[in-house]
Amino acid sequence: MYLEAVLDMTGGYVLDFSNASFANFFRELNIDIYDIERYPGFGDSKANRIRALWKGGSEVEISASLHALAEYLDARKAAGVSYADITDEQVERIRTISQSLMRTTPEERATSPANDAHATFTTEATLAANKIQIEIHEDIYNHIDQYLANGDYFHAVEESYKLVRESLREKTGSEKATDAFSASNQEKIFGHAPQSAAEKDFYDGVKYLNMSIQFLRNEKAHTPAAPLEPNLALHYISVASLAYDLITRYVSDDVVQKTEELISAKRRSLSASAFYRLFKGGKWLESIDLPDDLNSLSVRKVLKKKWLAEVDFTRSYDHSNIMVMRLEVVADALTKADLDHLLELPTVDAHGNDQEAGMLPFLEYMQQQFPEKMSNKSTTWIEDKLRENET
Repeated sequence: MYLEAVLDMTGGYVLDFSNASFANFFRELNIDIYDIERYPGFGDSKANRIRALWKGGSEVEISASLHALAEYLDARKAAGVSYADITDEQVERIRTISQSLMRTTPEERATSPANDAHATFTTEATLAANKIQIEIHEDIYNHIDQYLANGDYFHAVEESYKLVRESLREKTGSEKATDAFSASNQEKIFGHAPQSAAEKDFYDGVKYLNMSIQFLRNEKAHTPAAPLEPNLALHYISVASLAYDLITRYVSDDVVQKTEELISAKRRSLSASAFYRLFKGGKWLESIDLPDDLNSLSVRKVLKKKWLAEVDFTRSYDHSNIMVMRLEVVADALTKADLDHLLELPTVDAHGNDQEAGMLPFLEYMQQQFPEKMSNKSTTWIEDKLRENET
């Protein structure tokens, strides 16, 4: 993980903190880092305590602690303490990660469906006067577009509701919202049990929304198929899209860890020459069995945001390879701005060695598979790199 590498969390340590100074550092932030009930799991070492905070802490706590760590690094450097392997760019990136965890208002943080850095994807909606334009969740739209194209609104609605209930079944073992939203299933759906009265109200709201899907779908299933007025059908479908969105935002740590381990293991299994032969054109993707959860675009968008925040091209060639392998897995979720951002990241390590490796075949893959996502900057970068390689 990027933060673990920068904070030198090998062997249980975190930077140059002693146990006492580590506890005092977090106490200044009103965080009892050694409270194993508040931040359970992992162990008692300083590195494990901060991992437990990242796992069980709120976004406010994690953001505040990362910002404070960046300030600590700057202060220590100003005092003449040398951190040879930590660059100013890396410290600034810790601040960026800290800022990305903060939501715009306390109310949004209180009612967040999951205070997990992974739970970030929501479909787009815009408002103009009294007209709302809503982007139907892509998983829903891809499932029903054939019915919409044929004007079969009855089955478009029925199938959109069916997809919501199937997602509940996959997550909890039951497609009935009355059963699926039991307290024992809250972590499966939202990532954790409610941590405030406001969050419990939110969970209940999502439950009742899905119960409405359940009963409306039952009504459709027990009546003969009949023409459905298009405007009403689109309202029904928008309800299904919202319900689906709210239960698919969270990506479990198990899925994230398994996916990352599979990608890393794939890279480790290949020599450099074998890797580049398979990586060219994305052929390696055909030889890896990723979790079924990644079939959902919402999951890929969540992973994209996480992985973009963790990209580090300054550690080693192999690590850079793994970074671009991850991004190929979520290539369809990337944007022109994402590609431009990647090209702006530092690639030189603390010893002056350029550790970027794999960017050219990655961008060539993007150009081949998703040409609409290529910006002028990324296209020019490919052209310049190819000319450079010819000389």
